[in-house]
Amino acid sequence: MNNFLKICFAVGFVTIFCSCSTPNEPKNMDIQVDELFFAQDPEPVKGKLDVYSSMARAVKYNIDVTAQNMNKKIFNDNPNMQPREVIRKVLNVKTGKENPLYDGLRALDFSIVYAVSRLSDNRAYVDAAIYAKSAQNLALAAIKSHKDALFAQKKVKEIDRLMARENKILAELNKKLERAGSLAKEELAYKKGLEVSLLKLSEMRNALLFNEADYARLVKADERKMELEGRKFYEIDDFDEKLDVQTFQRSAYYNRSEFALSKELNKSYSFQEVEANLLKAYPELERLQINGYNAEDPIYAEELERRANKVSVDLVDAVMAYQASTKAEEKKLLKSKAFDALTIAVFTQVELAFDLVKAADYDEEVITKNIHSLRKEIKNLEKRYRLNAEQKIELLNLKVALLSAELKESQILAEQALAIRSLYFYAGFSPFNKTLLRARVKDIATTLKLGFNQDVVEMLAAVPEEQKKEERIENKWAKQDDWLEKLMTEKKPGKKVIDLPSKPMTNFDLYEGEEFNKKKIMQLGSYRQAENANVEWAMLKELYPQFREYNPVIEKTKVNKKTMYRLVIRSADGGFRDICNKLRRDRVECILR
Repeated sequence: MNNFLKICFAVGFVTIFCSCSTPNEPKNMDIQVDELFFAQDPEPVKGKLDVYSSMARAVKYNIDVTAQNMNKKIFNDNPNMQPREVIRKVLNVKTGKENPLYDGLRALDFSIVYAVSRLSDNRAYVDAAIYAKSAQNLALAAIKSHKDALFAQKKVKEIDRLMARENKILAELNKKLERAGSLAKEELAYKKGLEVSLLKLSEMRNALLFNEADYARLVKADERKMELEGRKFYEIDDFDEKLDVQTFQRSAYYNRSEFALSKELNKSYSFQEVEANLLKAYPELERLQINGYNAEDPIYAEELERRANKVSVDLVDAVMAYQASTKAEEKKLLKSKAFDALTIAVFTQVELAFDLVKAADYDEEVITKNIHSLRKEIKNLEKRYRLNAEQKIELLNLKVALLSAELKESQILAEQALAIRSLYFYAGFSPFNKTLLRARVKDIATTLKLGFNQDVVEMLAAVPEEQKKEERIENKWAKQDDWLEKLMTEKKPGKKVIDLPSKPMTNFDLYEGEEFNKKKIMQLGSYRQAENANVEWAMLKELYPQFREYNPVIEKTKVNKKTMYRLVIRSADGGFRDICNKLRRDRVECILR
């Protein structure tokens, strides 16, 4: 498989399509893919390649083979590749150290396109959907690959300079060893340290050069003459914090073609109906949200992935049940249920992409602090006069660690840009079509730039004002006192329980470790009405006199557009661990954060 396709497949569900054998050709559906002859003779690169020209070239010159592979796999009649098996394989695809939520997105991608291909009788619509999804996957691959290659071009030269200097020192030590037959203990340790660090630098350099080569193959550019533009573009690198997940779900509701398909049943969905269906299908996340869990918490991410996987399987099962039915009335009912599952999958897709953006934000904060700390250590060590051999190796190792951290930061930023663009795609904005891709690369890039910077904003602004929201279906399950304990104990057999660094696994496990004593906020409850928080505080002061020295705060927050009130105590010095553990022993809710 070509390396540039591997990049693409890491982004979308095409991964599984091109890694699975297809011994049987489709029997019931002819594969019609336009041959893009100009792809055989790509335009030469003129000037620097920015992210828009990268997307334009990646899609223009790879869309034919990508769409054809996708088409073949969707209409595959191989009995060993039933939809559930495809989803299982999708969930087993791992690419580097990426966020596991991408597995859930891949599963949803497959199940949605599969459902559309079976629920719609309009072949032109199905072809357009497959074509658009192929283009989106290639565009996402180009975004990530462009950022990876841009970092590589900057850092390879820096690594070369560092390696040249250290190799010169190593060569002198080797000559001395050859002349004298031995080296002093300190010199031997220095030599060994140099060799280890140089090996790490060499491996990093090779990985960066590989990224450049993969990018060149993806965009059909001459690697030797390639120059990349690194300016920051608002719509790809930034994210308006005022936008919440419902904003994008509402945009999907008005702009995604899957909702228009329901007209075949003479059925229409309200936004609130789809929200309610999603909650009924998988209610576990609401209680986590109510209690302040979000995308940075492992338990929340795990539940997001489980929801995505369940929704994907439910959708393909609903579609297969519809296909298997032979009774007219039953078939009509099953088709309606499949459409219900399809709309739920679309909203879940948006939800995952939104949380991936947030997760990348958290990861960026962590790595930025690490980089700042490493630079400070390097600066302090470089100020010292006449470093000994051990200190020189320490300094070199810090520089290697800094390069590694900067590489990780670059990968996180690439993942962040990819997640943001995915979110807009899932919200219903996709500019790609066959007419556009027949234009010159320059014109495609200009269209993308205008579209991504203007049309997205207009699309979101055009979403009708939210009407008075219907009341959510009551989630009685989420109100149970042992909600989190049940959530964790009801995992499937063999499911690996993850370590949770900032919160225990159940409501009443004790906080162990001094790091928890440094937490500055103790949350004592979350309520639908503010007066309930006041009542709770009055009761706690009576039961636990030590609370009388604190002044509580009632935080007003939004959870899925619903107002919640959290009862919290703050302290700049922390010190809440012991009292929180006492509450937990008494089976009273308490969360440190």
